[in-house]
Amino acid sequence: MENPSFPLGMNNHGFSSDIEAFKQQKKKAGRKKIEIKKIEKSSNKQVTFSKRRTGLFKKASELCILCNVNIAIIVFSPAEKLFCFGHPDFEGIVESYLKGSKVFDPRESRERSVSYEECNKQYEEALKNLELEKKNLRETETLVKKGCNRRWWEDPIDQMSERELEQFMLSVYELRRKLAERGGELLMQSML
Repeated sequence: MENPSFPLGMNNHGFSSDIEAFKQQKKKAGRKKIEIKKIEKSSNKQVTFSKRRTGLFKKASELCILCNVNIAIIVFSPAEKLFCFGHPDFEGIVESYLKGSKVFDPRESRERSVSYEECNKQYEEALKNLELEKKNLRETETLVKKGCNRRWWEDPIDQMSERELEQFMLSVYELRRKLAERGGELLMQSML
């Protein structure tokens, strides 16, 4: 006879065996213990490195917070790229280690370190300059392809009409403005 608390066709015994089967399946799907050995395939090395590096840096950060310690980690990827982690300041920790000092003074490192905001600002400015240079290069390549590589500013002005003279004058002023603007940019870059 079926139990009225279960839907038709399902008895108490069948339900509990389904739960047991689900629990067994759940146990199999968790983290798997992997054998620690050298990975041969380079793409697998890179993927494993990326995942493990993130985990390593996260654990180091937690250790810093929990135990109030200073940590510096230097790692080279399989692609020979350098990755560093330091808390509170990587360079300061490495510097104090190289000096043989057991005391790390975070104030000293903050004074000489460049803020992320400054680095981001410099990076954004460099990207803008790169885009400008790319645009100028494209324009120059377009002019060369069209065969317009003549020097218009060397054209004799005594043979120009009034309209051509006005256009020539505007072109010279525009060139002068662009040169002054570019000169200012280069001066600012050299000051950084």
